[in-house]
Amino acid sequence: MKTPNAIPASDSVPKLVVVPQPTKKKKVNRNANGDGSLFQRGLAWYWKIRWNGERLVFPTGTRIKSEATDWKKEKLAELLNGGVPAEKPKASGVLINELLDDYIAYLKLKGRKSVDITEGVVNSRLRPFFGAIGGSKLQTSDLDRYRQQFSPDKQSTANRHLAYLHAAMTHGWKRQKPRKIQPDDVPHFEMADESKNVRMGFIEEPGYRAILKELPASLKPLFTCAYHVSTRKGELKNILWSQVDLEDEIIVLEHGDTKGKVGRYLPVYGEMLTALKKQKALRDSEYPETEHVFFWQKEDVVFGHGGTRTVPGGHIKKFDASWKSAVKRAGYPDLLFHDLRRSATRNMRKAGIDQALRMKISGHKTDSMERRYNIVDVQDIKEAGRKMKEWATQQKKRR
Repeated sequence: MKTPNAIPASDSVPKLVVVPQPTKKKKVNRNANGDGSLFQRGLAWYWKIRWNGERLVFPTGTRIKSEATDWKKEKLAELLNGGVPAEKPKASGVLINELLDDYIAYLKLKGRKSVDITEGVVNSRLRPFFGAIGGSKLQTSDLDRYRQQFSPDKQSTANRHLAYLHAAMTHGWKRQKPRKIQPDDVPHFEMADESKNVRMGFIEEPGYRAILKELPASLKPLFTCAYHVSTRKGELKNILWSQVDLEDEIIVLEHGDTKGKVGRYLPVYGEMLTALKKQKALRDSEYPETEHVFFWQKEDVVFGHGGTRTVPGGHIKKFDASWKSAVKRAGYPDLLFHDLRRSATRNMRKAGIDQALRMKISGHKTDSMERRYNIVDVQDIKEAGRKMKEWATQQKKRR
């Protein structure tokens, strides 16, 4: 008969050891609504928070996370102290900030010369106003509110800004694969009438002499050339000596040097030829390493708050202050440097140069400039009156 197994002694039974579990620290919000969180759309940072049952999204106005964090703390303190949050558009889908980022990247990829100007307007004006709006949520009323920031005589500036925004939105559905927005998401962009803002500035020979006398020595060759050929300021001031042929009396603009990406030739004649020969002699003797035709001379070097504005022999890039002072002293305070382009075109017309050739020199593909700016002056009108008088006299004799 089998005996039952013996029960082991109590001291041989393994004891159950209870390991105390660490208590979880309860997360305590600093306020009943939480602190919200930062998130990034495109390159910009935003702060979202649920406040009094409503989800709010605020653009921090920066692309740097540390700055966004500081901004968030200040805004949170404002809310906790009873501040009423300003009404902000909620982030929904693709934001306009992303569309602007894509558009700027596209311009840089294409090597557009205007990308710096466009990016400056986008970052300083368009992002703060439109950046947090969803691309599919933009309304014409938003565009009207943006226009209200500009006075009636500055609506043409608003046109330029909104044109950049429209281009960014068009890029979002036309060039992005897959589309970031749909064509129907783009509202109607109504542009202000600019017919009253057309510049009619010209300079005659006496004015040319008066201004030339007042300009600093460094700017006189540039001014002389601008008065003789109707090219753009940017194209003119960037000309290199390798592009100038003083023997054949011609300047060659390569494809990459022009706004329209089409190469062309500029004639060198009269006082323009004399000025360039003197400039070449000065360059060879004092600034032999200077590649640009138009450079600062040592007597015109200016010291500013940030150190030297330029150096002797340095490329002339900006000269707005010198220009405004000179034209004011000469008695033409409203004259723009761009007015020289129109003046040169009109002078070529008076000299009998064919319109097609004028357009080749100026770089215009159509006659839009002559039609838009109405290249006439008082003398043109008087000349037309004289010709009509002669014609009427001849008709009277025939009768």
